[in-house]
Amino acid sequence: MKLGVSTYCFRQLMESGEMDLTGILDWVAASPAGHIEVAALDGEYYLENDGVVRDAAKHAEAIGVPILNYLVSGDLRTADTGEIDRLRRQLDIAHGFGARIFRHDVAPWAWRESDPGEFEATFEKVVEGCRAVAEHAAGLGIVSTVENHGFFMNGGERVARLVHSVDRENFRVTLDLGNGLCVGEVPGKTAADLIDVAASIGVKDFHVRRSAGDGWLKTLAGDYLLGTVSGHGDLDLPGLLALAATKPDVPVSLEFEGMEAPLPAISASLANILRLTEGVA
Repeated sequence: MKLGVSTYCFRQLMESGEMDLTGILDWVAASPAGHIEVAALDGEYYLENDGVVRDAAKHAEAIGVPILNYLVSGDLRTADTGEIDRLRRQLDIAHGFGARIFRHDVAPWAWRESDPGEFEATFEKVVEGCRAVAEHAAGLGIVSTVENHGFFMNGGERVARLVHSVDRENFRVTLDLGNGLCVGEVPGKTAADLIDVAASIGVKDFHVRRSAGDGWLKTLAGDYLLGTVSGHGDLDLPGLLALAATKPDVPVSLEFEGMEAPLPAISASLANILRLTEGVA
């Protein structure tokens, strides 16, 4: 398994100024992980600080920790040309990092269509926008992806339909093994539906409850989720990781988003993932 770490795991430390991208690369180099993915949220920081991109790319190469995936927000519900151009510029940042995979959103995380008609009309525009982004990515040698993420473009059937409809060789999925829960789908089904079109895989774990207090995410099925250390939650990680192992060339990245202290939680998550995959073909 090609195991790495998303910078999203370190977001608290980056926001506080305790760690920067170079520090994360050094931390990963000393860990069992072998690559990182840069989760840039809106990505504006890197557009405005191209020197950071160049320095990080050089440092990543020097220490042997490649930046494989670059992740940004996006909103293609209207296939707006300004938004498509913004994502093309973000693709140029991905290229500057040396990333070979690019993940963009297609709608705000919490947005959900109000009826089937709105879904179909929005889906048509999303396909148009994804094609335009993927075509720019192809010229850079990058695989463009969407993630099963949020309340709109999530669930195995919706995301697989999007890949089929966009119909570009370099348009695939960043498959999150846990996110199907957000739309009430069993994670094993989501993963099975999407594993054959996955360009990268994200691993996380959740506590799942039928009722909960503040800080828990309510799913479309009425369950409540709270992120935690991988291996400490309620997901069937052994089964999900066994499925991921059937695609050994697809990189796998940890995405810790729990309330535990980040560095010990990341270390424990990596150790648990490796333990759960020992002896898996």
